[in-house]
Amino acid sequence: MVSRQQMHRERQSFLVSHVVLLLRLAAVVSIVSGLVGGFWWLANLVDISDGDDMRWGFLHNPFMQFRLFNETFLEISLWVLFVCSGAIGLGGLLLLIPQKWGAWLVTWQARVSIIIHGVVAFFIVAMTFGFGMMPWERKALALRLGAIAVDLMLWTFLRSNAVIGFFAQRSHRPGRAFEVIMKEATASSSAG
Repeated sequence: MVSRQQMHRERQSFLVSHVVLLLRLAAVVSIVSGLVGGFWWLANLVDISDGDDMRWGFLHNPFMQFRLFNETFLEISLWVLFVCSGAIGLGGLLLLIPQKWGAWLVTWQARVSIIIHGVVAFFIVAMTFGFGMMPWERKALALRLGAIAVDLMLWTFLRSNAVIGFFAQRSHRPGRAFEVIMKEATASSSAG
């Protein structure tokens, strides 16, 4: 007959093995996202360093229609998104181990990235009223919404109860085997 504790240990072992597999998958997604995003944002930072006007094109920045935000918002957002790419890549590497700091880095950058991409996507739609979008506006909107989807997926998974429980379980000191053995020996000798 299988004891309750043994069933509980088997269930936890099953869940832990699946959480580790999913953490590794999230790590690969994070690393790839960091590499692609890092390359993309760095290439755009290099491109604007020569003084080009990036008002139009793939990054279509609706804020550039307003003098106050002209190039400043675009440049700051590119730098922040470049840092987010580094954070998600590093977080992905830490998730391969798996380390709790990796989940923290990925979820931290996800919040910042979602806010920036969400604001830009909202204003792309608001300024065109959803009608008559130019081809570059559609591409820019697709880029922003795709980045939001990836970040939201990673954030949701890494903040789930299973992952939080997994890292909480790993942070407790291992075993306490001697205390458990002594407690069980004392209980069995008093029962027998």
